Amino acid sequence: MKTHVLPDWLRYLLMRSVAHRYYSLVVTAIAFGSTITFSFPFVAVLIPAVLLSPGRWRTLGLLCGIASGCGAAVLVEIFQYLGSEFVFAHYPELLQSTAWQTASDWLQDWGLLAMLVIAGSPIPQTPALLFCALADLSSLGILVAVGVGKTVKYLFLAWATARYPARFVRYN
Repeated sequence: MKTHVLPDWLRYLLMRSVAHRYYSLVVTAIAFGSTITFSFPFVAVLIPAVLLSPGRWRTLGLLCGIASGCGAAVLVEIFQYLGSEFVFAHYPELLQSTAWQTASDWLQDWGLLAMLVIAGSPIPQTPALLFCALADLSSLGILVAVGVGKTVKYLFLAWATARYPARFVRYN
């Protein structure tokens, strides 16, 4: 059973670009876009991308982690620009979510180290980024924390996918 089916346009984009030298940059742009728009979990793209080109797992993991860090920093800047009133008016359920409570507790206790752990874990990072924006944390710190956390996570997932592809075929 396929648990993470890619949209047709995204599958087409990956298939068309896999033979080209700029394939890693295409996947990196998708990582940046998915982080800044928080529209879908990027892992659903990373696994098929590595399955299509297992020899590029290091490059994909590294570049996509850095792109996610950049996307997170841009998203924090956008949240800071829009202000908390705008965000809570459009996402009123956010304050009651368990992800918001967990992220805010961790960030209050541990600061950017918590952001690094959240970025490297399966916990949703968007509530944490929103909390970072409201707490006026450094965008450069966010970039580094999320970049390191996501790079470690993506390198591990890319390595595991390239090394044990049969376990991940259902994601393709």
